[in-house]
Amino acid sequence: MGKNEIIRIGGNGRRSTYVIHGGLMYISGITSVMLEGDMREQAADVLGQIDRLLARAGTDKNRVLSATVYLRSMEDYPDFNAIWDAWVSDGHEPARTSVEAAMSLNEYRLKVSVIAAV
Repeated sequence: MGKNEIIRIGGNGRRSTYVIHGGLMYISGITSVMLEGDMREQAADVLGQIDRLLARAGTDKNRVLSATVYLRSMEDYPDFNAIWDAWVSDGHEPARTSVEAAMSLNEYRLKVSVIAAV
Protein backbone atom coordinates (compact mmCIF):
# COMPACT_ATOMS: atom_id res chain seq x y z
CA MET A 1 0.00 0.00 0.00
CA GLY A 2 1.43 3.37 -1.03
CA LYS A 3 1.65 6.06 1.63
CA ASN A 4 -1.02 8.16 -0.10
CA GLU A 5 -3.36 5.25 -0.81
CA ILE A 6 -6.73 5.24 0.93
CA ILE A 7 -8.50 1.91 1.41
CA ARG A 8 -12.20 2.00 2.25
CA ILE A 9 -13.89 -1.23 3.35
CA GLY A 10 -17.59 -1.94 3.86
CA GLY A 11 -18.96 1.20 2.24
CA ASN A 12 -22.73 1.55 2.08
CA GLY A 13 -23.11 4.90 0.31
CA ARG A 14 -23.04 6.79 3.60
CA ARG A 15 -20.00 5.51 5.47
CA SER A 16 -17.29 2.85 5.40
CA THR A 17 -16.95 0.24 8.12
CA TYR A 18 -13.28 1.18 8.23
CA VAL A 19 -10.71 3.22 6.34
CA ILE A 20 -6.94 2.68 6.22
CA HIS A 21 -4.58 5.52 5.37
CA GLY A 22 -1.10 6.56 6.41
CA GLY A 23 -0.54 3.53 8.63
CA LEU A 24 -3.76 4.12 10.57
CA MET A 25 -7.08 2.29 10.64
CA TYR A 26 -10.23 4.28 11.39
CA ILE A 27 -13.17 2.10 12.48
CA SER A 28 -16.62 3.68 12.31
CA GLY A 29 -18.96 3.44 15.29
CA ILE A 30 -19.68 -0.23 15.97
CA THR A 31 -22.96 -1.25 17.60
CA SER A 32 -24.04 -4.61 18.94
CA VAL A 33 -26.06 -7.13 16.96
CA MET A 34 -27.43 -8.34 20.32
CA LEU A 35 -30.26 -5.81 20.50
CA GLU A 36 -31.83 -7.41 23.57
CA GLY A 37 -28.53 -7.77 25.43
CA ASP A 38 -27.64 -5.83 28.55
CA MET A 39 -24.67 -3.46 28.58
CA ARG A 40 -22.13 -6.15 29.40
CA GLU A 41 -23.38 -8.42 26.60
CA GLN A 42 -23.51 -5.61 24.06
CA ALA A 43 -20.08 -4.30 25.09
CA ALA A 44 -18.51 -7.75 24.73
CA ASP A 45 -20.14 -8.13 21.30
CA VAL A 46 -18.92 -4.70 20.12
CA LEU A 47 -15.36 -5.30 21.30
CA GLY A 48 -15.41 -8.74 19.65
CA GLN A 49 -16.48 -7.13 16.37
CA ILE A 50 -13.65 -4.61 16.73
CA ASP A 51 -11.18 -7.46 17.34
CA ARG A 52 -12.30 -9.14 14.10
CA LEU A 53 -12.05 -5.92 12.07
CA LEU A 54 -8.58 -5.22 13.45
CA ALA A 55 -7.50 -8.76 12.54
CA ARG A 56 -8.81 -8.33 8.97
CA ALA A 57 -6.45 -5.37 8.63
CA GLY A 58 -3.52 -7.27 10.14
CA THR A 59 -3.48 -5.49 13.49
CA ASP A 60 -4.91 -6.04 16.98
CA LYS A 61 -6.28 -4.34 20.08
CA ASN A 62 -2.78 -3.67 21.43
CA ARG A 63 -2.29 -1.21 18.55
CA VAL A 64 -5.47 0.79 19.24
CA LEU A 65 -4.41 4.40 19.74
CA SER A 66 -7.74 6.03 20.53
CA ALA A 67 -11.32 5.02 21.28
CA THR A 68 -14.50 7.06 21.48
CA VAL A 69 -17.29 5.40 23.45
CA TYR A 70 -20.87 6.60 23.09
CA LEU A 71 -23.18 5.37 25.85
CA ARG A 72 -26.96 5.64 25.74
CA SER A 73 -26.85 6.28 29.49
CA MET A 74 -23.95 7.08 31.78
CA GLU A 75 -25.64 4.74 34.27
CA ASP A 76 -24.10 1.95 32.14
CA TYR A 77 -20.58 3.37 32.54
CA PRO A 78 -19.47 0.97 35.33
CA ASP A 79 -20.74 -2.09 33.42
CA PHE A 80 -19.04 -0.93 30.23
CA ASN A 81 -15.79 -0.33 32.10
CA ALA A 82 -15.86 -3.86 33.55
CA ILE A 83 -15.90 -5.35 30.04
CA TRP A 84 -13.47 -2.76 28.64
CA ASP A 85 -10.96 -3.32 31.45
CA ALA A 86 -10.99 -7.08 30.78
CA TRP A 87 -10.47 -6.44 27.03
CA VAL A 88 -7.61 -3.93 27.21
CA SER A 89 -4.14 -5.40 27.77
CA ASP A 90 -2.00 -3.90 30.54
CA GLY A 91 0.41 -1.37 29.10
CA HIS A 92 -1.64 -0.97 25.90
CA GLU A 93 -4.41 1.33 27.12
CA PRO A 94 -5.49 3.71 24.33
CA ALA A 95 -6.54 7.30 24.73
CA ARG A 96 -10.29 7.14 25.39
CA THR A 97 -13.27 9.45 25.60
CA SER A 98 -16.69 8.33 26.84
CA VAL A 99 -19.83 10.42 26.35
CA GLU A 100 -23.56 9.99 26.73
CA ALA A 101 -25.34 10.15 23.37
CA ALA A 102 -28.68 9.36 21.76
CA MET A 103 -28.63 6.17 19.67
CA SER A 104 -30.20 5.60 16.26
CA LEU A 105 -32.08 2.62 17.73
CA ASN A 106 -33.28 2.62 21.32
CA GLU A 107 -32.01 -0.96 21.74
CA TYR A 108 -28.40 0.13 21.20
CA ARG A 109 -26.73 0.74 24.53
CA LEU A 110 -23.39 1.84 23.07
CA LYS A 111 -21.35 2.60 19.99
CA VAL A 112 -17.53 2.49 19.83
CA SER A 113 -15.19 4.05 17.25
CA VAL A 114 -11.45 3.37 17.27
CA ILE A 115 -8.27 4.47 15.56
CA ALA A 116 -5.48 1.88 15.41
CA ALA A 117 -1.99 1.61 13.97
CA VAL A 118 -1.66 -0.99 11.21
